[in-house]
Amino acid sequence: MQRDTIILYYTGAAAAVLLPFAFEWLSPVYGLILLAIGVVYTRQWSVKLVQVLVFTAFLAWQILSVFWSDYRSAGWADVVMVLPIGLMGVLLSLFHTKNGATWMTRWAETFAWATLVAWTFVFLDSIVSYGWVNYKSFDLGGRLGLHFQSLYLIISALILERKIWRKTYKLSVLRAVAVLWLLFGVIVLSARIHLILVPVLMLLRFAELAWQHKEHRRFLIQTAAAVVIILGSFVAVMPGPSGRLVDLRNELRSIDGKVNGKQTNHRVFLWKYGLQVVQSSPWIGVGNGAGEEYLHEKLKTCKATFYRGKQTYFLHEFKYDFHNIYLQSCAEGGLIAVLILILILGWGLWFSHGAIRYAWITIVFSGMTESLLDKQAGVLLITFLVALTALGSRATNLSGTDEGL
Repeated sequence: MQRDTIILYYTGAAAAVLLPFAFEWLSPVYGLILLAIGVVYTRQWSVKLVQVLVFTAFLAWQILSVFWSDYRSAGWADVVMVLPIGLMGVLLSLFHTKNGATWMTRWAETFAWATLVAWTFVFLDSIVSYGWVNYKSFDLGGRLGLHFQSLYLIISALILERKIWRKTYKLSVLRAVAVLWLLFGVIVLSARIHLILVPVLMLLRFAELAWQHKEHRRFLIQTAAAVVIILGSFVAVMPGPSGRLVDLRNELRSIDGKVNGKQTNHRVFLWKYGLQVVQSSPWIGVGNGAGEEYLHEKLKTCKATFYRGKQTYFLHEFKYDFHNIYLQSCAEGGLIAVLILILILGWGLWFSHGAIRYAWITIVFSGMTESLLDKQAGVLLITFLVALTALGSRATNLSGTDEGL
């Protein structure tokens, strides 16, 4: 192996492995820094102007938004939080890596298998420690929050699925089992947006396969039906996910109080009062770091009673974020920040391909119920997707040719 190849092999692998494990003593940030160093070490200059402008605008507006904030200390902390996304985007706008699509495939695969190992360890550890668990008591190893753990599992399943259809029976079976295990994890974690999103993504993917491989359409339809029935049965019989869907139904029936003993979704109120924060400064926002403080003040006027078991509480007793990536961006950076965010997501969707494009779709919709830029797990995942997208380009399929179909 040439020196450049060896360096790229290990630096990218470090980023891919550290990301899902999220060790407290070895932050995934270090892995992403190594990945960036590996790309820079190749010394292949190749300026992509549009990409430079989009990510430079993102960084510049994040910094500028601090200056009209009433909470500048928190604002600078927010800038540091999202810095990896902008820096990775700008850096990979200036450097080109030879055989970038190959490295994208290799690093994505490494990330997916590392996620599977991390999830398996966390699941078994929780079983040993707590017995059978559902979303209310799942420990998650003290690393990733429930929503983000679920997000990592979905993207890993999307990556591993691409090679199931090759003419390698034993490996295809292994991958199929791995994908089902990852999707089972999504069911156990029971993030409601993902319980809804996963069937949609599955149907889109099987429709794509059926369109590309008309001669195998019947087999693909049968396979899709079997997977949906198997996973749907788990959702129906397991207390965690089935209870979450009952909660969702009750929340659609009532905005305040309780229905059949179930509380309403606090996100409805966070979005309602969050919109009031947006309306106070729609164009440039209230400034980085100030959004959650303004939201907290607004929530003091919220009279809705919520329940944790039989214990009642009010929303202002806790410090909440907006639980929506778009609303959070608009509140703190105004419509300009949302436009820049949409440009980044649009860039990811346009220039990605295969599983990575599906990963961007997952980010777009998952961000509707979670402030992904407000948590390190979300920021670092998006940073990794930026790297994979910049390396791979939309002209190259993640898995190469779908052999066997």
